[in-house]
Amino acid sequence: MYKRAFLVVVTLFLFLIFEGSTVEVHARELKLIKPGDLFPKTSLKMVADPLERKYLGLKDGESFTVSDIRADVVLVEIISVYCPGCQRQMRTYNKLFNLIENDPKTKGRIKMIGIAAGNNDKEVEEFREKYQVRFPIIPDPHFVTHKAIGGSRTPFSIYVRQYPSGQAGVVVSTHLGLERKYKKVFSELSTMMTMDLASIGKEGRQRKGETIEVKPVLTDRELEAKVKAIFATFNGKVTQFQKVTLRSSQEVYTALLEREGRERRLFAKAISRPPTCDLCHDIHFIYVFDSAGEVLRFEPIQLTKYGNKPWDDKDIAKMRGRIIGRYIFDSYGFDPEVDAVSSATITSSIVIDAVFREENLLQELREKGLI
Repeated sequence: MYKRAFLVVVTLFLFLIFEGSTVEVHARELKLIKPGDLFPKTSLKMVADPLERKYLGLKDGESFTVSDIRADVVLVEIISVYCPGCQRQMRTYNKLFNLIENDPKTKGRIKMIGIAAGNNDKEVEEFREKYQVRFPIIPDPHFVTHKAIGGSRTPFSIYVRQYPSGQAGVVVSTHLGLERKYKKVFSELSTMMTMDLASIGKEGRQRKGETIEVKPVLTDRELEAKVKAIFATFNGKVTQFQKVTLRSSQEVYTALLEREGRERRLFAKAISRPPTCDLCHDIHFIYVFDSAGEVLRFEPIQLTKYGNKPWDDKDIAKMRGRIIGRYIFDSYGFDPEVDAVSSATITSSIVIDAVFREENLLQELREKGLI
């Protein structure tokens, strides 16, 4: 009797171990730009103010890169204008800017620039005026530079040692989150001015950079079941359901929908992205599209607004109205005055960014023979 009871307990224990292993949820780790890396030469919109162009040492033109800035060291501050930490950071970094400009040893040799992830000209202008920002801030409305440095939360400070030849500068150090010790930063930047570029790269490659985690809220099994349930809402028989990994490592769910003797292929992509804010919750949702690239469904998994409150039905309906019926290859630009869910501008901008400008996704599906 005791032996049988013991075997039942052991069997149950092993079942729980192996069953648990099939539903274990792993966070996705994003590696941010790190010491020793070259700062990406992404194109930024040219600074409009002639005095700011002169401050950065830029020539006239429509665009520039960080490597074009004439300085020994550049502090690149990645922000979102809606991020509370970024707003507080401006008070500190205005003081840092004054220290640099008032010291003849650092004036002209250390420059500061902000890059506003997901924000447009108007948003940046209002932000600078409200917080009396002393240094240039450049909009990055399509998250191009933000993605190139790893897709960080904000504020994120990147300290770059410039090459005099204009080639991409080398990252000396980074800081994720609010930085209040501006005098310490000033001292560190001053030291960086004379650092040897070759040694920065060599030493930096041995250091571990900043990382952020995006924690899923559904297991793989739960996510798969949710996608199947969404496909079933199209009132047809769902067959050949599968998850496909594409050349770019993107994962897409697909199935055939049979209805009235006709077949239609559907696709679904599950999005999990961090917000451009260090206080906000991660962003998780699913969108469905067809072989033509038309967006057919939008289903939230975890979407929050101010105070990390979940979106309500009205919020979800508004976003559905903004994206359903459009095509994923559209070069659709986020307009906060039209597209933003109330008190959820950061989340809304990332939803729009994740769904559109995806012509490469359709191409990769063609390569798989699915379109």
